[in-house]
Amino acid sequence: MHARVTAVLVASNGADHLPRTLEAIAAQTRAPDALVVVDCASSDATSTLLAAAQPTRFISASSRLSFGTAVTHALGVAPPPTSENEWLWLLAHDTAPEPGALAALLAAVEVNPSVAAAGPKQMEWDDGDYISEFGETITRLGASVPLVETELDQAQHERMSDVLGVGAAGMLVRHTVWNEVGGFDPALPTADNGLDFSIRVRLAGHRVMAVPSARVASDGDGFSGPGRSTRGSARRKRQTARRAAQLHRRLVYAPPFAVLFHWLSLVPLAVARSLFQLVRKQPGAIGGEFAAAFKTAFGSKIGEGRRRLKASRRVGWKAIAPLRMPGDEIRRRRSLQREIALTYLRGDRDRIQFIASGGVATVLLVALVGFVIFLPVFGAAAITGGGALPLETTVGGLWSQIGTGFRDLGLGFVGAADPFAAVLAVLGSITFWSPSFAIVCLYLVALPLAALAAWFCAARLTDRPVLRSAAAVLWVLAPSFLGALDAGMIAPIIAHLLLPWLVLAGLAAPKSWSASAMASILFAAVLAVAPSLWPALLILWLVATVAARRDVARLIGIPLPALALFAPLIWDQFQRGTPLALLADPGLPVWRPQVPVIELLMGLPQSGLGGWELLAATVGVSSSVVLLVLAVLTVPLVITALASLVLPGSYRAVVAVVIAILGFGTAVAAGQLSLATSGSNAVSIWPGSGLSLYWLGLVGAAVLGLSSLPKLAGLPAVIASVAVGVIVLPSALGVLLGTADVTPGSGRLLPAYVTAEASNSPRVGTLVLSPQSDGGLGASVVHGAGATLNQQSTLGATADAADADRTELASIVGNAASISGADVSSRLTSLGVEFILLAPATATQSGAAADEIVSRSANALNSNPQLTFIGDTFAGRLWQVSDDGTLASLPDPSPTNTGTPLGILVLVIQGFVFAMALLLALPAGRLQVQGNRAVSATAHVGPADSVEEELATEKGPEYDDDVPVGEEPEALETVEEQDLPPDAAAPVVAGATLAATSLSDAPAAGVDDAPPSDPAATSVETATGIYAAEYVTDAPVADEGEETPAGEQVVSTEQADTESPTPAPTGPVDPEPPVEAEPPVEPEPPVAVEPALSAEPAPAVETDPVDTVEADSAPGAQPEPAAGIEPEPGSLAQPAPIPAMDPDSAVVPTEVGTTAVPVAGADPGAERDAGVDAAPAEPVSLPPASGAPIAPDLDDYDPNDETVLSIRDALDRDAANDAGGDADTDPARLDPKGSDDGR
Repeated sequence: MHARVTAVLVASNGADHLPRTLEAIAAQTRAPDALVVVDCASSDATSTLLAAAQPTRFISASSRLSFGTAVTHALGVAPPPTSENEWLWLLAHDTAPEPGALAALLAAVEVNPSVAAAGPKQMEWDDGDYISEFGETITRLGASVPLVETELDQAQHERMSDVLGVGAAGMLVRHTVWNEVGGFDPALPTADNGLDFSIRVRLAGHRVMAVPSARVASDGDGFSGPGRSTRGSARRKRQTARRAAQLHRRLVYAPPFAVLFHWLSLVPLAVARSLFQLVRKQPGAIGGEFAAAFKTAFGSKIGEGRRRLKASRRVGWKAIAPLRMPGDEIRRRRSLQREIALTYLRGDRDRIQFIASGGVATVLLVALVGFVIFLPVFGAAAITGGGALPLETTVGGLWSQIGTGFRDLGLGFVGAADPFAAVLAVLGSITFWSPSFAIVCLYLVALPLAALAAWFCAARLTDRPVLRSAAAVLWVLAPSFLGALDAGMIAPIIAHLLLPWLVLAGLAAPKSWSASAMASILFAAVLAVAPSLWPALLILWLVATVAARRDVARLIGIPLPALALFAPLIWDQFQRGTPLALLADPGLPVWRPQVPVIELLMGLPQSGLGGWELLAATVGVSSSVVLLVLAVLTVPLVITALASLVLPGSYRAVVAVVIAILGFGTAVAAGQLSLATSGSNAVSIWPGSGLSLYWLGLVGAAVLGLSSLPKLAGLPAVIASVAVGVIVLPSALGVLLGTADVTPGSGRLLPAYVTAEASNSPRVGTLVLSPQSDGGLGASVVHGAGATLNQQSTLGATADAADADRTELASIVGNAASISGADVSSRLTSLGVEFILLAPATATQSGAAADEIVSRSANALNSNPQLTFIGDTFAGRLWQVSDDGTLASLPDPSPTNTGTPLGILVLVIQGFVFAMALLLALPAGRLQVQGNRAVSATAHVGPADSVEEELATEKGPEYDDDVPVGEEPEALETVEEQDLPPDAAAPVVAGATLAATSLSDAPAAGVDDAPPSDPAATSVETATGIYAAEYVTDAPVADEGEETPAGEQVVSTEQADTESPTPAPTGPVDPEPPVEAEPPVEPEPPVAVEPALSAEPAPAVETDPVDTVEADSAPGAQPEPAAGIEPEPGSLAQPAPIPAMDPDSAVVPTEVGTTAVPVAGADPGAERDAGVDAAPAEPVSLPPASGAPIAPDLDDYDPNDETVLSIRDALDRDAANDAGGDADTDPARLDPKGSDDGR
């Protein structure tokens, strides 16, 4: 019987691809019998190109349709099928088949009558050597998996194989089967449209085959399939479509009792998968997860899909079970992908070489120096003095100070904690047994940690080991860093350690989600310890975001964790009207003299020339001389940094210099902003944080400049390092010599008498009086064993001095420190204050005025009968307030950070933001080969992959091949191609080059009752292995020949597929009993056939040796009948005429020629029905033909837009000939250019 093919070409704004596609259709060695084109509301030249091709039918839709819906419309105006041998060839505007594609597809389905859908090998549009897609399957959980994707075609997939699904582009499907299963699902416009259709074809009792010799170039622009664009937005859209398709298929395929469960699990699964996407470093897919879940839950046509599946299903799901990809195969693919990625990564030279290039040696040397200069710190339990205070005694106490709640500072208030408290909570949790010991450890490892960070940061900028080591040394010797260690400024110390890592993460952030997330965490941490860097870091972030262009998505969210951390404090400060207070330094406010600009230029954060001024005064040297010498010592580093602007590669140095300028500007501005108070003194912002950023820019610029020098690059670096070492020498030795502000010790701040009382009354109050250099007294109330660093709050330090609490406290102190006769004891006991401590003047507050106020205050306190003098202690003079029964026992601080809904909400939001950032930042172990042409993880290792052979051995025998509803599956015997002489015939199927598939027991056309050949086990070859094909019904599996309880007899799967004279039944039937194979007879010499000129080979069919006709191995050879055998009408070599139709029908029938193979010089498109060369008639809006098997489904385009279908019919061939145009030989019939290019 003749195979009639109707090609359906759907186009939508495809003018760039259509010329090649139309030429490819015209060049087919076996032209389609009819061509129906659909233009889906194109706005370019698509309609003109389609009309120039003179199709049989031209349908113009007024709105954009999906590929499947457009095909349904096209078939609505086509004649209904009258036999099982009518086929549909589905093409899109970006689908250009090779000349022998259709012939190869028809050859495959002719010798495999049970095949209802065949798919070609889709090749890349621009490079035909690469396979873009070839077969599809699903996992056990229903996720679609391409069998072959983006793989170099080395003839490793040249054997026809049964597959679960094929792509929509280029698919050849039996027309009756299309009607039987209902076409493509309208809910799957692109993703999984061909796969879902193929699964329904399988469940209807038919087979789906992948034909490797049929090659089709596909651009994958996202019309007939999900698309293959590598752009970020297109990739995310494709992921969303694939996920939505998977969820839709899950609900459609699920048994009735599980539909509700799957529907309810859509959103929870989206949440879980979103977390997984974060771990996989794909946050861009999170929106798609929720979009797919909600679209499937409320916008997908689940009911229609389930009804469509139920109406066509004839076999159980076990029939497709062996064609699914098992879990071990998925793991094997992933393993291969990791192996390929590792191989790819090994090709890059290791630029770090931490050990070989001196990184380890540098860090160890710096650690040794740090061990010496911080020797007094060993054995200490805490660090106190300067800006250092102990931490809470428990980890729970640390974490209770974060968020929003009661701040137990002074008289207490409710407000937001400083973000620095969260950093201290993390730091103190490391030494959970003694949180204060974490500060001690920080001092001990500060120098090597700084060297390590700077070395890795420099490794990103240069390959020279000496410059990396010099950068590490210069960063360790930064005056701002050693000055902070000397002054006990814990927050600036942490900022200095984190800045190089922030730069490293920021440089990698545009190309890595993991680095972006890490940069966001470091960004928040740096600002938490150095809020004065907000302006500088925001400027750098804005510049980097603008410069990132396509990678802006990875940078835009970097400030989010910092904003979440600062949000409560921002609200409180703005509510109070003090927004600039957000820049105040966290921790204990300490007054220090303002630093001159010249010293800031040298990187010194404190006045006194970094300790050299005091030493110079000791030996009688003028401070001006010392200043000049230190300025000269700074010159080498500054000159080297500035010289980088004129050396090669200066564009990178410009960034470093800008960082230095921003840092220096921050340091200068910090000295002018006095936001906090300490006693009666206004405390300016510590300039050291800005100077650390300034120093980072200087060192980075110097490294970049010196790395561009061909020789002697290390000498300037060594000179600069030595010079800076001289500048910071007094600060570096401060802790060792005892001249630093910090003091290692036990961490006790109050006298033992108070500490003992605090063990019984944890909130016992102590009024601490501190003398000031101007003759005033600073007063503060502390509770328990003393103030801690994590309790400090910038809300309290930057509060207005005239508020009610401060006014009340000032009144009490004024009356207590003077002989006024006022009763202060009752006022103190009402506040829970039991002790008064008069502390000695600090080094920065010492002087005659301070000594005088101490003496006067002591006399006044001693003369007060309500106060009892305890004695002199290490912390100062101590008095106890007499308890007359009115001493208040203060309750626990309330509310806590979890005591109010607002506090809980703040913690939840902050925890969620940082948890997401951490999930995204943690390494996931995923390795990817970058590039468009990475070797596919499914590529065969060789011609005989041992893994696939093992799979074939293990999987093959464990399935029994039961027959699906009235079909007899053929046995596919795969054999290796043998070396044959040039004149010998070779068994080929559709142009296979490395292997051939011989079909046992399939009779040749026109030969009756041919004896079967030796059967072979039915197998299915995929791109990653060979799986046994399992066709089962819902009945229990029985042995061959055994009758089932229903009375049916199981048919052997080793029986060949034969064409039935009648169409295959659509319902269950009793299969024929198995036919025993006859013994083979001695074959006679084959009849040689003259090679044809076609470009593609045709199949050879093995039957009885006496009547066998073997095709010549020449490309494109068509099988000719043996002597005495007439070709069967309707074979591939003889197209059949189009059946007559009602003249009143919307479709006008035309005649078609009957030539077997196009002759030389004739247009290949002459075999197909077509219109005349004259201009077609104006399109007329018509409804679909009444005889259409399936009405057009208009649900997947805009319901508010009425789609109008304009249909142009071709005139019959006789009318065309009468008009003077020979439709059979006119080369302009399918060529849109209207010229004969010699195809």
